[in-house]
Amino acid sequence: MDDLKARFGKRVKLIRQKRKLSQEELAEKIDIAVTNMGKIERGESFVTAQTLAKLAEVLDVKVQDFFRFDTFVSIEEMKAELALDNLTDEEIKQLYRFYKYFINT
Repeated sequence: MDDLKARFGKRVKLIRQKRKLSQEELAEKIDIAVTNMGKIERGESFVTAQTLAKLAEVLDVKVQDFFRFDTFVSIEEMKAELALDNLTDEEIKQLYRFYKYFINT
């Protein structure tokens, strides 16, 4: 269950960021405490059915979109997950070598 909560929370965070909403703004729109919003995004707690429906409505997605962990990843999600700005030069070089290897295979 913890893995599901963590993956769900990550999806909520990515979708929220894509919509350019802060945790505070989203929490207010779905009528929960900001601390609870943080716990959801960190995978420390899960949402009720009512909160899940509100999240989908406010973020303008289908409920099932929160559970699409591997089937669809947007460009924004790829960029966020890669976090290239946070990599060292050596890590970028290694990533490039992997890229070149798999592209040329």
